[in-house]
Amino acid sequence: MSTLLTGGTSQIGLAIAKRLKAAGKDVIFGTRTPSKVPPEYKHVLLDWADPSTFENPFNSTEYQIDNVYILPPPLAFDALGITKPFIDLTIEKGVKKFVLLSATIVEKGGVVTGGIHEYLGSKPNIDYFVLRPTWFIENLFNAQAYSIRGQGELVTVVPKGRIPFISVEDIAQAAFDYFIQGSSTKDKLIIGPEALTYDEVAQILSEVIGKPINHKVISPEEQESRYTSYGMTPAYAKFLVAEEVKTDGDTEAALVTKENKFVGKFSVRDVLEKNKAFWSS
Repeated sequence: MSTLLTGGTSQIGLAIAKRLKAAGKDVIFGTRTPSKVPPEYKHVLLDWADPSTFENPFNSTEYQIDNVYILPPPLAFDALGITKPFIDLTIEKGVKKFVLLSATIVEKGGVVTGGIHEYLGSKPNIDYFVLRPTWFIENLFNAQAYSIRGQGELVTVVPKGRIPFISVEDIAQAAFDYFIQGSSTKDKLIIGPEALTYDEVAQILSEVIGKPINHKVISPEEQESRYTSYGMTPAYAKFLVAEEVKTDGDTEAALVTKENKFVGKFSVRDVLEKNKAFWSS
């Protein structure tokens, strides 16, 4: 039994692979950047932008793929249109179990990954599980890192909202648990152990880094401009910023009261302390 990880070299993909390997399970990375795959793992070329690569995972007689982790193409509104041919092919090849990475802000049948969620639910004779994490702690090392390092500012459009930020490691643990144990539900909200405001995150950053980090609140229009300057399409930037603005009404903090949830163990401080060297590199 083998598990195919699409987007395997992503942070979550690598963390899932580590857990599966430690449990003695076979892993195959499906990736468009084979050079990033750790040498201990098998890999095949798989690129959402090139449907001719979708057959690659099934061209070997060395393994039988039974499980698939779907990391949808980034920043794509039509994620179902891109992934549907691949999903259909994997089912045709005998795959029976799927894990999809979605988000708390995306409902089944909704935009972006919501269409994939609904499509998996429409397919008979397969099992699937949808990970719906809240906002990632690791965004501090990616989208937020430039302003934190350069200006000592954590820039958001969320003045006071509380968010139960989640770590990549905890998301990977939820996926691993499903692959090994299954689940009584088809999806779970994936949240962290504590809900914090961005003011509180900035304070923790200050303490860990050892220099003042201020939380700077900007307008939605300014945030959209920042995102498009990073290469995001205007439409996707508008969608993402609108979802960020909603969190100021504690929509994400309210998730802690939900029953259908997986609560991670790593706090914002835990992740920042573990990666403290990042800020001096």
